[in-house]
Amino acid sequence: MNSERLIHSLKTAIAVVIGFFAMQLTRSPHAQWIIITILVVMCAQIYVGSVFQKAYLRFAGTLCGCILAVMIIEIFQASWWSILGALILAGFGFSYIATGGKETLSYFSTMGGVTLALILLGQPNPSFDFATSRFLEISLGIFIATVVSQFVFPIHAKTHLQRTQAQTLWQLKGFYQTALMGKNMSQIQTAENHDLDETIVKSLLKQRQLAKDSQREYFGNGFDLTHFERSLFCERQILRAINFMHLAQDKLKDSILPEAIILMLNTFHKETLAALEVLSKNISLKPQKEMILPSLIALQNIPKTDRESLSTQQNLYLDALIFNAEIVVESVHLLNDLYIRDEK
Repeated sequence: MNSERLIHSLKTAIAVVIGFFAMQLTRSPHAQWIIITILVVMCAQIYVGSVFQKAYLRFAGTLCGCILAVMIIEIFQASWWSILGALILAGFGFSYIATGGKETLSYFSTMGGVTLALILLGQPNPSFDFATSRFLEISLGIFIATVVSQFVFPIHAKTHLQRTQAQTLWQLKGFYQTALMGKNMSQIQTAENHDLDETIVKSLLKQRQLAKDSQREYFGNGFDLTHFERSLFCERQILRAINFMHLAQDKLKDSILPEAIILMLNTFHKETLAALEVLSKNISLKPQKEMILPSLIALQNIPKTDRESLSTQQNLYLDALIFNAEIVVESVHLLNDLYIRDEK
C-alpha cells in the first residue's frame, strides 16, 4: 500500500505540472483554479474509480453553481439585493440537499454553493465571462486529473479489493481460532475477540467502498457486482456463525462432553481453519491450491449414546453449534465456487 501511495503522489505531482503549463497557455487571471481543481480531485483519491466519482461530482456541482450565477447576472444584472437573495436561497437549498444523508449529494451541493458564491462575490462586478472562465478552468482541471489517474500508472480499486478480501478471510481464520479453539475464556481473550470482530466488520465495510470505486472504473475488465455481493454475504455469514458457535460452545464449556464429541469438534475446527487459509491464499494465487471442504458428517451423526449423556439444554446448545457449523461450511463452499472455479 505504501508503494501505491508513492505512485499516487507522483501522479498528482505530474498532473500539477501539466496543470501549471495549462495555466501559462490560458493566460487567465484566475487560471489557478486549474491547479486547485487537480489537487481537490486527486489528492485524497488514490483509486481510478474514486477520482472519477470526485471529478463527476465536482463538475456537476460547478455546472449547477455556474448556471445559477449566470441567471442572476443576466436576469438581475447582479444587483446587491439579487446577490443577497441568491446566496440566502443557495445557502438554504444546497445545505438542505447536502445534509440528506447521501455522500454524493453532499459533495455536489457543497460545490454548487461554493461556485455560486465565488462567482457572485469574486469580483466587484460579476460577469458572464467570469462565470464561463471559472467553469472552463475547473473543467480543464477535472480533465487533467481524470486522464492522469486513468492512464499514468493507474491504481485500480478492484485489485485492492481482492487483497482486502484475502485479508478478511485471513482475519476470519484468526477469529475462528481465537473464539473456538482457545484453551480458556479469560477477559483478555474475550477483549481480543471483540477487537478481531470489529476489525473484520471494518474490513467488510472497506470492501463495500472498494466495490463502489471498482464499479466506476470504466476501462479494462468489468466489475461483477453480483459476484461481489455474493462473496460479501458469505463472509458476513461466516462472521455471524463464528459468533453464535462461540456462544454455544461457551455454554458447553462447563459440561463434561464425551471424548468422541470433543474430538469431532476439534477435527472440524482444524479442517475449517485449513479451508479458510487456502481460500485466503487462492484469491490472488495462480494456480490455485485445492481446498478440502470441512466435513460435517461426524457432527451430524453423533451417536445416540453420546447424546444421552447430555441434558436437554446441553443438546440444544450442541445443535445450535452444529447448525452454525453448517452455515460456515456452506459459505466456505460458495466462496470456493466464487473465487476458485470462476477464475478458471
